Amino acid sequence: MFFAAMAVIGIVASPGTLRWLENYSGEVSNIALLVISLGSMAVGVPFTLQYAREQVPREFWDDPRFLRTNYCITGVWGAAFGVAAIAGAYGDLVLHNSNNLWTGWIIQIAAIIVALQFTRWYPDVVRARARREQGLPGPEEPPVSDMLLPLAGYLTPVGIVVLAFGAGPVWLGTALIVVGVLLVKSLNRPSAAGPDAGDRA
Repeated sequence: MFFAAMAVIGIVASPGTLRWLENYSGEVSNIALLVISLGSMAVGVPFTLQYAREQVPREFWDDPRFLRTNYCITGVWGAAFGVAAIAGAYGDLVLHNSNNLWTGWIIQIAAIIVALQFTRWYPDVVRARARREQGLPGPEEPPVSDMLLPLAGYLTPVGIVVLAFGAGPVWLGTALIVVGVLLVKSLNRPSAAGPDAGDRA
């Protein structure tokens, strides 16, 4: 409904309103998604619940762990939208540059990567803990490195972008590339040693 309303406003709005939307539509959208996330948690139906139910058998829908997991995931998405909104607003209102690579792209993409990876990683953690509590066999709890690996890999292309577009000093771009490569190698090492490393890879 929100994005439909934005589309209608875009069609009928005055030139001045359109110019305002061109500058601030990203922040408005992220703030709206943050409010939706927090609002869905406040009414007891975290917005990830409808997507999770498509992947989980019905008999688990009333399990408190299932609901708690979706509260956590929805909260992380809300935080990601909040970070994106703050970064965009800083670029627009403080730097007066809506196309700033850091505030308009790099930071916002990083926030989404964290939320996506947490959404993939955390349910496996909850399932592993539940099996352990019940004394059932199964895969071990996935390490935090599994969640952080894509974010570490993101540092290298960010470093390349910094060097290619002059989005920072040369030393920063070089450092991001080197740190990204080293972190990926370091985070990959524990998984490679595990018995189910092939499945995670």
